[in-house]
Amino acid sequence: MDDYTVGCVCALPLEMAAARAMLDELHPNPPLQDPADHNCYTLGQMQGHNVVIACLPAGVFGTTSAATVAKDMLRTFRNIRFGLMVGVGGGVPSEEDDIRLGDVIVSKPSGTSGGVIQYDLGKAVQGGGFERVGTLNAPPQVLLTALGSLEARHMCGDSQIPQFLSDFVRRYPKMRSSFGHQGAGYDSLFSAEYDHVGSEPTCEHCDDRQTVQRVSRDDADPVVHYGIIGSGNSVIKDARTRDRLRREYKVLCFEMEAAGLMQEFPCLVIRGVCDYADSHKNKKWQGYAAATAAAFAKELLSVISPANVLKQEPVPAVVSDPVLHDLVAATTEAIATQTHSQNIRHQSAEEAKCHQSFKTSQYEKFKNINPDRVEGTCKWVLEHPHFQQWLESSRDDLLWISADPGCGKSVLARSLVEKELSAKAAHNRTVCYFFFKDNEEQNRVAIALCALLHQLFGSQPQLLRHAMDAYYKNGDNLQNEVAELWLPSPNPSSHFHKVEKLDQMLLCFGGDERSDRVSDSAVVSMQVLELRMCTSALDV
Repeated sequence: MDDYTVGCVCALPLEMAAARAMLDELHPNPPLQDPADHNCYTLGQMQGHNVVIACLPAGVFGTTSAATVAKDMLRTFRNIRFGLMVGVGGGVPSEEDDIRLGDVIVSKPSGTSGGVIQYDLGKAVQGGGFERVGTLNAPPQVLLTALGSLEARHMCGDSQIPQFLSDFVRRYPKMRSSFGHQGAGYDSLFSAEYDHVGSEPTCEHCDDRQTVQRVSRDDADPVVHYGIIGSGNSVIKDARTRDRLRREYKVLCFEMEAAGLMQEFPCLVIRGVCDYADSHKNKKWQGYAAATAAAFAKELLSVISPANVLKQEPVPAVVSDPVLHDLVAATTEAIATQTHSQNIRHQSAEEAKCHQSFKTSQYEKFKNINPDRVEGTCKWVLEHPHFQQWLESSRDDLLWISADPGCGKSVLARSLVEKELSAKAAHNRTVCYFFFKDNEEQNRVAIALCALLHQLFGSQPQLLRHAMDAYYKNGDNLQNEVAELWLPSPNPSSHFHKVEKLDQMLLCFGGDERSDRVSDSAVVSMQVLELRMCTSALDV
């Protein structure tokens, strides 16, 4: 047992299978475990290192469960020097980071972050906001040194990952279909505002025209990205939430276990991208993503000398330091408290149905049919002092933009939604929009309010619980009674806007000159809620 110096923690059986398949040698199971150790292990050798692999119990996820597995591992294997968290995660693509399915995300310290942040560990602040608290440890120096060397090697185009993947399927041919590359044709990134269609896990009913056009790569080899990984106790499967957290924390990937390890188990987090953390996520790429993460872990160990590993302090000796023990205890308690809070607030199946009931129009399509703003145009608004004052204001102001037909108001509105307003959005700011058109689908106030609520609840899911009483009362017909969610009530606790006030909710309206108009009562109601609005081409 004392010969094992590297601990590998996986969350899913398929992640453990991929790590096992990367071993150069397979060792027998440990003859004796600590009585308090409830893990099951796979032992072996990888690139000269004796490695122990453990997996979370089936069907169990989250930061606390991962911490328990690591803690039990250290009871039996007391000479482990560092750990690797190897598995899959949801990628966060952007213009700056061209992340594809099967790529690898590796935690790397940046600024004040050690490489992993727990985005849901914090406290509610006045005004309905959320302030993240605490920091997580950076990986051990021996791993960071190896990471720098490996990153430089990859910059020169010298990577062993493709060879390791090839050896993988050659040695285990029955794993090829599930753990091999799934084909670039099945790697579709949809617009952040286009939700999955239907209840089937595949996207065969989704509109291909809503996919983001990306430059084809020269080969299918995975690309490795280094940066911040976001860890939390709930699954991220909403593109708007994904992008909001990316803007706020600059994360490249989301997962659910690493935050539970970083304090008690000095480790590096390695995640293969299996989906894009949106409503279109499915399990098709999980096997291949697990394989690419395991292949990176194997290459990382190839640049670390086993003799150098033995020079490091064993993890149990490090975490038994009294000062660090107190810090770990406090952090673990905070994580447990936050986990309990998240479980209470977790979106239930009924809340999901309520949220979906507000999806009564294809509001994304009516935004996207407007052309993109050409660089240098619309300056008549963007540089106007009134617009600049409204943009920087923290008050509940209404900005009214009017111009003759054909002057580009709808083009401007789309640009505001996608660029100017979104760039100002923070954790407690939400940008919602609706484009009125002269047709039955986009010309009624009720439809507009449903679209705004659908966007709001997608970005701020914790608000959904305040709509549940009305949903239970009206069912799917709530979409026709939606005004009651906006109007003031003698019982403020029954309305989400009276319970958890957003710092700002930015609304943007656009539309045809002859389309049906927003009613006086709707605008007055929104003003009562202290919401900031920008509207064009509308007569109220």
